[in-house]
Amino acid sequence: MKWLKKRFIGGRILKTGVAVFLTALICQLFNLPVVFAVITAIVTIEPTAADSIKKGLIRFPASAIGASIAMVATFLLGDTAITYTISAVLTIYICYKLKLDAGMLVATLTAVAMIPGTEDHFLLEFVKRLGTTGIGILTSTLVNFLLMPPKYKDQIIALITEAESKLTQLLAERMNELLDQKQSAISLEAASNQLRTKLDRAEMFCRFQLQEWHYHSYKREEMNELQSYQKKIYLLRQLSFHLANLISLPSDDAPDWCMEEKQAVRTLVSQLNNRIIRSGEQEPVDAEALALLRHELKGETDEDELPDKSYIYFELLTIHALLKKRRSFVKVPSAKPEEL
Repeated sequence: MKWLKKRFIGGRILKTGVAVFLTALICQLFNLPVVFAVITAIVTIEPTAADSIKKGLIRFPASAIGASIAMVATFLLGDTAITYTISAVLTIYICYKLKLDAGMLVATLTAVAMIPGTEDHFLLEFVKRLGTTGIGILTSTLVNFLLMPPKYKDQIIALITEAESKLTQLLAERMNELLDQKQSAISLEAASNQLRTKLDRAEMFCRFQLQEWHYHSYKREEMNELQSYQKKIYLLRQLSFHLANLISLPSDDAPDWCMEEKQAVRTLVSQLNNRIIRSGEQEPVDAEALALLRHELKGETDEDELPDKSYIYFELLTIHALLKKRRSFVKVPSAKPEEL
């Protein structure tokens, strides 16, 4: 199963296939229309079991609303273009008013799919087709809950590693721009936005994993690992804010640097990048470089308008302080998902 999941298809694709197969099989066994149930099963597979359960409780009443509107419109107007329009528009409107947003798509699909072929016995068709929609929702929820509970550890680690690499690259690139007064070959602002997107995705996967653990067992070591990833993501996000401040400084008015300042800044940036990549034992940061930056920054604090050089020193020293104060990510207290 692991080989199949890794080499051929993803877990969500496999679960969609299983849900479609079981839904179609159940409907055929009871001689019920298959298409409504299969469509519902396809669109209701969610990333987590928690989402499937929560949204399933919304989707079924929303589908009932859509089916009711479709049957009434078909009874009054027949199978016409205006019937489809009224069914879709009213279903969306009522679901929106009732705050059934999670079930809006399924309800609308159910409504428009019920119109063709309905000529009489409207109440029977309503019960039959709503029942098949319920089968699709229930089957996809059970498959999502029981089959291959997702583990997001690999995705989280990959995104954190990519974010660390991107952060160190951008910090080095930006400081080279400011020190050498040369434009970087890449768009640093766009790359910074990509960095924040990676962190957003990593946070999303952490949230998905916590939601899964509401319904599946987990080990204390797994919770400790997840907490350490969350701390890393939080730190990287803080660092990304200070990187964005450096990137936002105007490049066309870069400060003049003496050789001693350039050497101190390059040394500090290199050691900061090493600290970002390595979360374990840290090598000490060059004391002379830190002392020079602190001295220069202190000497400018009485000015009415601080030069760009002072802003740069401040951001680098802040990044150093964040990395210095962070605690180990190896041993952290355990907690239940509800407490996070």
